[in-house]
Amino acid sequence: MTHRREVSAVAAALIAGVALAACGGASTTGSPTTTGSAPNHPVVYTFGVAGTKGKVVQTQHETPTPIPGIVGTVVQIATSNATTYALTSSGTVWAWGVGSSGQLGNGSTPTNARTAVEVDFPTGTQITSLPNPMPFDGGLAIDARGDAWGWGLNADHDLCLPSGVVVRRPARISLSDVTLGTGARTHSLFDSNGTVYACGSGSFGELGNGDTTNRSAPTPVVGLPPGTVKALTSSWGGSGALMDDGSYYNWGYNQAGQLGDGSTTDSPVPVRVTLRAGVVQVFQGGSGQKNGQTLAILADDSLWAWGNGKYGQLGTRSTHNSTTPVRVTLPDGAQAASVATGGFASYAIDTAGKLWAWGRNDDGQLGTGGSGPKQLTPISVGISLRQVTSTAQNVAGLSR
Repeated sequence: MTHRREVSAVAAALIAGVALAACGGASTTGSPTTTGSAPNHPVVYTFGVAGTKGKVVQTQHETPTPIPGIVGTVVQIATSNATTYALTSSGTVWAWGVGSSGQLGNGSTPTNARTAVEVDFPTGTQITSLPNPMPFDGGLAIDARGDAWGWGLNADHDLCLPSGVVVRRPARISLSDVTLGTGARTHSLFDSNGTVYACGSGSFGELGNGDTTNRSAPTPVVGLPPGTVKALTSSWGGSGALMDDGSYYNWGYNQAGQLGDGSTTDSPVPVRVTLRAGVVQVFQGGSGQKNGQTLAILADDSLWAWGNGKYGQLGTRSTHNSTTPVRVTLPDGAQAASVATGGFASYAIDTAGKLWAWGRNDDGQLGTGGSGPKQLTPISVGISLRQVTSTAQNVAGLSR
């Protein structure tokens, strides 16, 4: 299927050129520039808990705080449980946060890195996209050739790598023509040659292969409809696939209604979520144990949520779970353009670039200054972004 190679080539071209124009970035020829040091370079912010060791918080920011050390123009960010990654227009990847299981991908294993370090890919490797989110304590990347890479904790083969509990530098995964990827907790998914594969822990059916066994090698997801997968997403014990016709399927853990099908029964195969219009963008979240919720923007511009609502992360003025999609309304008539959701809080960027947040704020993950009670409806964070991402209590944003 040659169109898979064409997708990778187009992605590389976008990162090398068009993405710079879209964010007002200057040419990357000449001396490299640290993120935020030039007026036209987007800034990467972090807030919430950016690193932990057990129950000990290493780094916490209660307002969006720039991350130092990134060299180049950042075009994408992504998070794992307590480590965050940034992709630059030149195809390099930078990491910060927890590194004790090799999550930084540079051969070192520090407890926590407060300054970004470059992930050490083999010479000549140009990364074109970062799966988002990523497995609990690991990193993933896709290069211009359609190869996928993994590093960090691989104890349950959640990186689709055959060996190595701790992988300190990126290792190539045995899949070709990869265009999409995602991961959470201890499992990963990839679209390879038009087929979705999964690996790692399958105890809740999150591998989508019809059973609840673990798999050390990529295994095909069964039950998705014919057509092209537009996006993959994942959460604690859950997985999802957005099809190119706007239909959305998810599978795995469902004890708080995470599958949105009206039940609380786990499913080892994909089930379709009934929505009033096609899905444009979707994000599963929840690295908190037995947590998980989904946000979806529909083709009619409405925003919907379902799953765990214990901390107000559904944005519906309550702390109840919802087994079916419920409408979320942003204040002041704002319209969501993109969404993300983490362990206990949710986020939306509106069409003007304004960031909204709601849910739990014990670790300052709402970014509004200080930590405090849960927020049951969206509030303004007071910053404009082009991308926001969150996995556990860590949040990252990329400025416009």
